[in-house]
Amino acid sequence: MKNLILTVTILCGLTLNASITSADESHSSDKSKWNPGRPDSHAPIGVMGDHTHGANEYMLSYRFMSMEMNGHRQGSRSLTSADVFGLGYDIAALDMSMDMHMFGFMYAPSDKLTFMGMINFVENSMNMLHKPDQMDMGGDMDMHHHGGKMGHSSSGIGDLSIGGLYKFYDEKKQRAHLNLSVVLPTAGVEESEHGMLLPYGMQLGSGTWDLKPGITWLGQSGSFSYGAQLIATIRLEDENEAGYALGDRLDTTAWLARELMDGLSASVRLSYTKSDPIEGHFHNAQNHNSPALHEANYGGDFLEGGIGLNWQFKKGTLKGHRFAIEGIFPLDQDTNGVGMDRDYTVVAGWQFAF
Repeated sequence: MKNLILTVTILCGLTLNASITSADESHSSDKSKWNPGRPDSHAPIGVMGDHTHGANEYMLSYRFMSMEMNGHRQGSRSLTSADVFGLGYDIAALDMSMDMHMFGFMYAPSDKLTFMGMINFVENSMNMLHKPDQMDMGGDMDMHHHGGKMGHSSSGIGDLSIGGLYKFYDEKKQRAHLNLSVVLPTAGVEESEHGMLLPYGMQLGSGTWDLKPGITWLGQSGSFSYGAQLIATIRLEDENEAGYALGDRLDTTAWLARELMDGLSASVRLSYTKSDPIEGHFHNAQNHNSPALHEANYGGDFLEGGIGLNWQFKKGTLKGHRFAIEGIFPLDQDTNGVGMDRDYTVVAGWQFAF
């Protein structure tokens, strides 16, 4: 996976450089600049690290993301609870929700360099179903037990991310910048209930030092804007304090937006994520009677589409504020092993530049 991430990143950089060079040669007389005052000058709110700022500019932001998952799938095939039991598991997930509150800060000491940081607060919940002949297991397994069902929940501070954006191109209504951030393991990765470790997907972060390099390209043409981004996540440690490491991942996305009226724009977006399975396993003893407790059942290939709106205020008491929302829906899923079946994700946010 690391070789794939490195290869794609290099190819992306070479392709972008070639495109820019070609544009310079064929439109050298075009000196038009990027317009940051348009509502579509930012990417859809679900894209992180999408824009830089001018010298001495600050930005505060808050995003709320809610992801819903419904049952399991094996590869590209959705599974019923009976299918999961038929594969030898005693417990199947009925649904899972992950809510994340993301607080961000950006500061640009120059037109080319923007520093950024983000901290998350995570809330997870999962409802699960016992195999019929496992309904009288008793003991600690009977968490919130009622009619063969039980529920898990976890919440707390997530991982802290700090980094920067370096803008290396800003001509002919196009911009391009490099992304680089480091994720600090500030989240809990040994969350438990009733003395039992919760599944990997219910933990609050990666628990490892992670590096996130990437590249972002933006463009404007008439009332339209467009962009693309590639971000890799590379785990810098073989295991966290709990004994495992999340898989490396590659996130790519491209979007098209249109200014509908003064201060309002709409967007459509396509994204693809490739994620490796978890390596290692919990140090502490745990059973493997649920797909969520198997390391090989995490990650996969996910293709999703998004529809969003951006509101930008230029006058009055809300001047400098931006509000946005995006709905994200799965188009194709191919999980590693027996993973969770994604249903939808909603991202809403506020940004204030000054």
